[in-house]
Amino acid sequence: MIIDIHAHPGYSHSLKGLREEFRVALGVAQQHEVDRICLSSLANWEDSPEPDRVRSGNDAVLALMADHPEVVIGFCYVNPRHPQEALEEIERCVVEEGMAGIKLWQASRASDRRMDPIAERAAALKIPILQHASYKTGGNGTGESTPADVASLAARHPQTMIVMAHLTGVGERGLADIAPYPNVCVDTAGGQPEAGLVELAVRRLGARRVIFGTDTPSRSYGAALGKVLGAKLMVRQRNLILGANARRLLAGRITG
Repeated sequence: MIIDIHAHPGYSHSLKGLREEFRVALGVAQQHEVDRICLSSLANWEDSPEPDRVRSGNDAVLALMADHPEVVIGFCYVNPRHPQEALEEIERCVVEEGMAGIKLWQASRASDRRMDPIAERAAALKIPILQHASYKTGGNGTGESTPADVASLAARHPQTMIVMAHLTGVGERGLADIAPYPNVCVDTAGGQPEAGLVELAVRRLGARRVIFGTDTPSRSYGAALGKVLGAKLMVRQRNLILGANARRLLAGRITG
């Protein structure tokens, strides 16, 4: 089984447009034998969206879950700058509607204390947080997490499962930051294939802490799968990365 832990519906600001974009992406995913797609909105791609935009973005993912119940697994996007609304949205989307994780992007750094109630609720619900992170040569944005920020969150909340996004964007330095924290994995989403990087992640973290992701639509399924299929790995390690690790994190929410 192949599970994409990190995908987005598309760039459109309308549900009709997102449905069409995702229909095309789903066809490509199925051509590449991807079985499940963990889908999250980014609320019209604003760094710090207002609660109504967060809600409408999650509504679009809920609609796609209903359209494709055998494939789409929803992750609830929230903005920690609106803490009460974020917790209410987690209750709505996860507890009431069956989403399987939480997505955090660029509104607040993971080291921000406004993250704590979200991390505590994720631990209580036994669901993972998918946290955007990178090290940018020109410096990260005000609310954009570095792997060091992710490590700070992991240290404060050892019972919270965290998937740090973008192996290519965090590199060897980012792997070193999270290595001491067994509650943090890294996904392979984003960036083009780089020789030896997946193997490095396996050496530093172990294969059970590396998870396949694409970041579609900004990256293709062919390139994303090429990172893992082209890496010098044992079959067991490859199978863990492509699906078994995500299935374990999602704790019984995947059947078949």
